[in-house]
Amino acid sequence: MWQQFTDAVSSNSYQCDPYLNGQPDTRRGITALAYLADNSPDVAARIGQFLDHLSQHEPQQYYYPNDELHVTLLSVISCLQGFQLSDIDPQAYVDVFHRALRGLDPIQLELRGVTASPSCIVIQGYPVGNELDILRQRLRDSLQASGLQTSIDARYKLITAHLTAMRFRQPLQNPQQLQVLCAEYRHYPFGSVILNQCDLVFNNWYQTLAETHHLARYCLGGQPSYSRADY
Repeated sequence: MWQQFTDAVSSNSYQCDPYLNGQPDTRRGITALAYLADNSPDVAARIGQFLDHLSQHEPQQYYYPNDELHVTLLSVISCLQGFQLSDIDPQAYVDVFHRALRGLDPIQLELRGVTASPSCIVIQGYPVGNELDILRQRLRDSLQASGLQTSIDARYKLITAHLTAMRFRQPLQNPQQLQVLCAEYRHYPFGSVILNQCDLVFNNWYQTLAETHHLARYCLGGQPSYSRADY
């Protein structure tokens, strides 16, 4: 990814997202994720400081708010144009979500370094142990066995543990400077996190909380869990 980013910067071929500039966006999906601020607010704050640094130089871009930073555990239904919550039975997905995660241990990640693509800046995550792989496979197997509508791994098989932190919305004021700033954080240790609060949500492409319907939360490691009845 980093090489694609540097090539895009040097050729001025980076990609600005038209939906972040007011173009109507009806893309919606179902996602299992973990919010960083709910699990490790100190690490979320350090990432926020990095984003504040970037925003001083590129204020017109889209920066994820602290409470929207997240690790995608599995994209259950990838965002589709016009998809609505009424198109499915949410409780059926909640039931599968709870069954699949039952008995699993919390997930440990090391968030270390920055990478980028031609369209976004990403925080790199490195799983410690195999708990994330186990959770993802348990969800895949349970959802596929349920017969419910999914599009798991339709775009690509999710194996990383990254966080998208900034997206390009407007032409960059100084692409080369942005590359230098990101290079300074290329191997920066943001910190270790333990993910034990996992959520199932109905979401838009950007996981904007104002557009999100929380369906369920499962607390790994035997803590109390709940499902939401407001859908």
